[in-house]
Amino acid sequence: MLIKGLRKREPASLARRLPLTSDLLSQCISILRSGFMSPSIDRTLECMFLLAFFGFLRCSELAPSTSAFNPAIHPSLSDISAHTPDSLIYTLKKSKTDQFGKSRPIYIFRLNSFISPFEPISEYVLSRYANNSSPQEPLFLTENGKMATRFWFNKHFLKVLSASGISPEHYSLHSFRIGAATTAASAGISDETIRVMGRWSSEAYRLYIRNTLNNLLQAQAHISSFKPLGVF
Repeated sequence: MLIKGLRKREPASLARRLPLTSDLLSQCISILRSGFMSPSIDRTLECMFLLAFFGFLRCSELAPSTSAFNPAIHPSLSDISAHTPDSLIYTLKKSKTDQFGKSRPIYIFRLNSFISPFEPISEYVLSRYANNSSPQEPLFLTENGKMATRFWFNKHFLKVLSASGISPEHYSLHSFRIGAATTAASAGISDETIRVMGRWSSEAYRLYIRNTLNNLLQAQAHISSFKPLGVF
């Protein structure tokens, strides 16, 4: 019921999009790790895919629509930070349900899974710093060293889908967010927890920060390993 309700609240053009569930995400990650484009772009896309999925991110929370980078509002390298030896924090500078412009932490964990997001994202950030990147540079860069925009991400996302044997015309960047929610629901995670992880309201976010890290870890572990039998 939650997934159907979420779809009804999305614009009609997005409501027809299919969810990128964990099994389909695994196919995409496998293609990227096999050497799809250049090593740097493959690594960038892998991290964007994993962060979008496990963070239940909206498009605007990962890839801005503008190409004019502003570190005060757009994702920067400094927005990824170590939290524990097995977890990271992605700091959202702003979100759709944020009425007051306050930053929000999204927790990313080390999981016993092929699509564990912790290791690739950690290695990506460390490699950027090793190459003398500034913390205030864009979090994700294109082939030309510019900020990865929504257009750039979507273009490459559709290419990866095609290479993975997935028909791209039924997917958009929204498929990551609805795919994470669909996988979670199929895995038996409660509607309340899904709302919390997806930050579908300001109240859901207040519940998010009250949840123990172990609860969030267990939920991410479930969606990383569950293979949905179908979609809603």
